[in-house]
Amino acid sequence: MPDVPWAGREARSAKSAKERRRFDDAPSFKIRTGLTVRIPSRQNQFAAFTLAVDERSLGLDRFIEASLDMLEMLGLTYHAHVSAAGIGRTVQNAHHGSLLTQRERQCLAWISDGKTMQDIAELLGVSPRGVKFHLDNARRNLAALTLPHAVALAFRQGLLP
Repeated sequence: MPDVPWAGREARSAKSAKERRRFDDAPSFKIRTGLTVRIPSRQNQFAAFTLAVDERSLGLDRFIEASLDMLEMLGLTYHAHVSAAGIGRTVQNAHHGSLLTQRERQCLAWISDGKTMQDIAELLGVSPRGVKFHLDNARRNLAALTLPHAVALAFRQGLLP
């Protein structure tokens, strides 16, 4: 998963005009340094988690460099929670939220992205058995015959983004 630092040679060597413009515009938003973690999403799209600050700091630069794995996990976990909570969904679909718990929606969302139970366990910091428990509950709560059926029903009912 490639990360995008907001300072240094990576920012100066942006490949596209759009990317260079993003880095050129950053100071007008008081972004001096930071990191953006690209998060693969559905249908070849990406989400992004950005840590940015308004002051250059060698300590922060070193922290980012030393903590890339942790920051990637933080971005993935944050994205999973936002997706499962339905943030950005219309109020019309909010009443369906009681069918599944947040964790059940998270697990179904990751399954719909092609993740394995082991992958999901690592992303959410739980055991694979815990993931299976949540997926089984989601399947039962949706009255689905199979896990793919549960994913399809959850999408149709607006429970997954």
